[in-house]
Amino acid sequence: MAPQGRSGGGPLSRETFPERLTLTCSTVKGLINMAYVLFAGAHVDPLSSVPIEGGPTWINSDLYRIEAKAASAQSQETLHGAMLRKLLEDRFKLKIRRETRQIPVYALTVAKGGPKLERFKEGNCVPVDMVKMTSQFPPGLAPMLQPGQKGCPKQGTMKGRNVTQNFEGSTLDEFCKFALHGMDRPVIDKTGLTGLFNIKLTYAPDEVSDATLRNHGTLDPDEPSDDPAGTSIFIALQQQLGLKLDATKGAGSFLVIESVERPTGN
Repeated sequence: MAPQGRSGGGPLSRETFPERLTLTCSTVKGLINMAYVLFAGAHVDPLSSVPIEGGPTWINSDLYRIEAKAASAQSQETLHGAMLRKLLEDRFKLKIRRETRQIPVYALTVAKGGPKLERFKEGNCVPVDMVKMTSQFPPGLAPMLQPGQKGCPKQGTMKGRNVTQNFEGSTLDEFCKFALHGMDRPVIDKTGLTGLFNIKLTYAPDEVSDATLRNHGTLDPDEPSDDPAGTSIFIALQQQLGLKLDATKGAGSFLVIESVERPTGN
């Protein structure tokens, strides 16, 4: 382990052997996020977002190179999770606690008049479990398809000023996790509707529904269009899917740094 210069960004992984973990240009806060958030469980959760509070300012700026070797071959989840957590606690004297607090969330519920959802029909396409695919590190590949088969589309596209989320063969929980991930607060499926659906939603993104705009970015349409901007995501959900977003409170997880030290030289 060695300090590095100030050029660079978050943790970059360069694994060569299954028993070795190598990370470069890593801030301590980035390492904590990797070990305690992204790889907190026995798998990776790329959509997990847990605020990290406390600690001195240098955890956001000092860059380190991490080289660690396990006694035997380990999974990538273990190397980036349990092994990295132990290294942070041993070498950086990290003490951290997890707190649960009530935070603003959206509850996805059924609107008055009932849902307007199309049930998925077997044979039209092959559903892809995006949660399972993205929980592997490196990310898993789509399942092998037989000749003549096609995978169900699950993606967002932009045309002009409108975004269309097209999720075929999808659960509403999956739709919340991926299609509605850019909302300004977490979205929790409270519809009580189970099974697979073909979900298509078109709306005009704004600072509430799109993280890029909220972070002062700009949207770059895939193809120019003269189509006028559509409705907000709140109205679109009710008109097109018979669903609605209710602003409410829910349990949110936080990590609080109690103490951390710069490591001594190797």
